[in-house]
Amino acid sequence: MRPTALLLLPLMFPAIGLAAPPGEQIDKQLQACKLHANSTLDNTQCYSSAIQQWDSELNQQYQLLLNEQPKSVRQKIVSAQRSWLRYRDSYNEAIATFYQQQQGSIWPLVAAEAKLNVIRDKAIDLYKLRVSTNLAAEQE
Repeated sequence: MRPTALLLLPLMFPAIGLAAPPGEQIDKQLQACKLHANSTLDNTQCYSSAIQQWDSELNQQYQLLLNEQPKSVRQKIVSAQRSWLRYRDSYNEAIATFYQQQQGSIWPLVAAEAKLNVIRDKAIDLYKLRVSTNLAAEQE
C-alpha cells in the first residue's frame, strides 16, 4: 500500500457506514406487514416471513464473502460461521424458553423479534466485513 493510501484510511472507514447495508427492503416489508396485521397470528406470520428473508440474505452475504477469499481465509470464516450457528440455535432456544414462561400473547412476538435481530445483525456484519476492504483497494 502506498504511504498516501495509509493516510487516507481513517477518512475511508466512516464511508463504510454510509454504504447501504443489505435488507433495507426486508425491514420495510416487515413494518408494512405489521401495520396491516389484525391479530397475533398475522404478526407472527410477518415475523416468520422476515426471518426467512433475512436468513436468505445472511446466506447470500456469507457466500459472497467466501467467494472472494483464499482457501486459508475461507476455512477460518467457515469455522467461525459454524460456531455462530451453534450460538444462534442455543440463543434462540434460550429466548424461546424465557418468553414461554411469560403470560400474554405479546411474548412470542418479542421472541420472534429477538430471533430476527440475531439473523439481521449477522447478515449485516458479514456484508460489512465483505465490503470493508473494497474502499481501500480502490485507493491503491
